[in-house]
Amino acid sequence: MVGAGSAVFTRNLLVDLLLSDLEDLDLRLVDPDQERLRRVQAMAEALAERFPAKGLRVRSLPLDEALRGSQVVVLTADVGGDEALARDYQVALRHGVDQTIGDTLGPGGLMKFLRNAPLVDEVAERFAGRIVLNYMNPLSPLTALLWARGVEALGLCHSIPETAKTLARYLEVPLEALSYRAAGVNHLSWFVELKQGPEDLYPRLRTLAEGPLWREDPVRFELLRYFGLFPSESSAHASEYVPYFRKGLEAVRRYFAPGMPGDSGYYAKTHPEFVRQSAVLLEKEALEAPLERSGEYAVPLLEGLFLDKEASLYATLPNRGELPELLPGAVELPVEVRKGSLLPLPTRLPSGPAALSRRVQEVHALYVQGYVHRDPTLLLQALALDPLTGALLELREVERLFRDLVQSQTAPLPDFLGKGA
Repeated sequence: MVGAGSAVFTRNLLVDLLLSDLEDLDLRLVDPDQERLRRVQAMAEALAERFPAKGLRVRSLPLDEALRGSQVVVLTADVGGDEALARDYQVALRHGVDQTIGDTLGPGGLMKFLRNAPLVDEVAERFAGRIVLNYMNPLSPLTALLWARGVEALGLCHSIPETAKTLARYLEVPLEALSYRAAGVNHLSWFVELKQGPEDLYPRLRTLAEGPLWREDPVRFELLRYFGLFPSESSAHASEYVPYFRKGLEAVRRYFAPGMPGDSGYYAKTHPEFVRQSAVLLEKEALEAPLERSGEYAVPLLEGLFLDKEASLYATLPNRGELPELLPGAVELPVEVRKGSLLPLPTRLPSGPAALSRRVQEVHALYVQGYVHRDPTLLLQALALDPLTGALLELREVERLFRDLVQSQTAPLPDFLGKGA
């Protein structure tokens, strides 16, 4: 597991493994923060001791040793961390681009990709096992980079099932009674089907969108109103992926209250404290908290691949015609795991939502091409084609922003960029 210092995710994965039918496991933890890694390993060993029959071995290793002989790699790292994310936000804001999260598109998404890509590349070069499960953001282009290097990989994200929980709450429907299907690209997929039994729930959702509930999820309800479907990420996230909602502070205030998700720089300002509190809480409760499955897809997927168990999930994988309205690159689709094989389910998207998701694909394709071909011009074009950046800046302003972003980095960037790209 590369990025094992993420204590909450590591505990979730470990508990899922311990409650699964997988046995004789060797869990190898990799993280550059040795103190954080020590705490996570101690937690993991204590949990593993509660299941001695599992034969789970937990070790902290350097990356090259951890990859040697591994059959599965789980990627959860974030090179540069919160400090780099905050710097991306500050530089972009000085140039007039207001981000709230900045991990998928825009200035923040591009720089996060460039910080994380060399690590992903190193994994691709050294890994000779069965599959890489990528949780790192920006998820689609980093997963596509693994494919470009010839590695079998899937991108995994919980945004679709988490949005399903939100929709069940809005509609006052038990989650287990909610039937849905979604498809698109990671962080901008669309619920193409939303039912309870034979009833189409979209008419009820559209009615709710015209009432007080609008304030709770304004961007997604606006996209529902004008594009006909409900998207898979929060209003805060979604506001960055389209050109309509962040044109200056006045526009931001129409949709997001000060200090709340979606506000200017919200993630950069709040995430470090969230991580600190989560780590403290986790260390106190890791051993006492009830052991139950997290709902993450990684372990059910592994049970399907290695034990021939059946599973249903959402994943980012290459589009081989299953989603004909989108490009052949990375798409997010429902997937069935049957007899050790992955079966993506064909899905259709209406033209409007498909066009928004295609733009994300096009920008991310330029990320990967620019990195693989060592071409800063393609990366600059990716930033210019970003929906939010392009709505706010002229081309020469985009170029100045790109140069400032590169020059501001303290985490290593690909060597072809240097400091004067």
